Amino acid sequence: MTLGGITCFALLSTVFALPVSIIPLSKQYVPVVRQNRTVMYKTAYFGTIFVGLPNMQEFTVVFDTGSGHLLVPSSHCDSDTCKQHRQFDRAISQSAIDIDHDGQKVDPEDDQRDQVEIAFGTGEVVGDFVYDSVCLNDHSVESLHDDPDVEPGTSVTDANDDCIKVRVILARQMTHEPFHHFSFDGVLGLGLESLAVDPAFSFLGQYSRLNPHSPQIFGVYLSKSDDVPSEISFGGHDERRTADPLQWVAVNQPELGYWQVRIKSITVGDEPFSLCDDGDCVGIVDTGTSLMGVPKQSVNALNRELARQVDDATDDLDCRDFPGPDLVFHFEDFSITLGADDYSR
Repeated sequence: MTLGGITCFALLSTVFALPVSIIPLSKQYVPVVRQNRTVMYKTAYFGTIFVGLPNMQEFTVVFDTGSGHLLVPSSHCDSDTCKQHRQFDRAISQSAIDIDHDGQKVDPEDDQRDQVEIAFGTGEVVGDFVYDSVCLNDHSVESLHDDPDVEPGTSVTDANDDCIKVRVILARQMTHEPFHHFSFDGVLGLGLESLAVDPAFSFLGQYSRLNPHSPQIFGVYLSKSDDVPSEISFGGHDERRTADPLQWVAVNQPELGYWQVRIKSITVGDEPFSLCDDGDCVGIVDTGTSLMGVPKQSVNALNRELARQVDDATDDLDCRDFPGPDLVFHFEDFSITLGADDYSR
């Protein structure tokens, strides 16, 4: 679901007058075809990061609040899926340290080194690990001041506010679905630490520990118009993208690792929807998906509430342009309203 607005996520409330790093997001539409007809599009938003020093390697990644690891394709992956993307070349990164999942150094040629399997919806990735420098901007011309032999989790890159050191998964296997259809190279997980194999894999956790003087806030802006680029910001939010003052809701059960929030109630066209009648309703804010997820037992009922009868409909009808009831999520102190153009195919 695409909303013209900004969502901010905060780990700490400390505020400093430091620059905000803003990364423009490219947008890709992947058609979903049924019976030779495109019925909808999966939508992906992705931006650029840089890995390794002194010659930084550029990758496009989805900034995914629903996952906990940074992964990019490895040059050791020879499948067609990997080869259509940029691949990390370990040989040209002087800052990389080959490690097992617990951070212990290993021989890069060791066939018995640790690997991990990560599931992503309809697909999965298998990879091994390096500990390396990751920056939100290109610092290829700068030298690495940190000693590459330091233990993982104890240093920061070059005192650049947009750089950290973090454990990275290098994918040696990537399934055809869904990675073959998307243009982005990898995934940068922005879930909380407990969603990762180890806290040192958490980009946000490392950002917080190794860059303590930068505000622990990031914001995501999804533009309604393709003429205006979407963006993600680190160290604060882009005030140009807000129409109203920011409002906050506490993370529910952060130990689970998700940006999970408690929902007081849901209304459809001003009528209560039964999903949250028991008062124990939660939702996950997931930047890695383009659809609104609904519990299986409730999806048919919600579809009925949102469906509209269209007389004299044509084959090229776009339901986003046809009036429908508002879908409203009520939180403790504010509400979020989705119109028909937000939730319709």
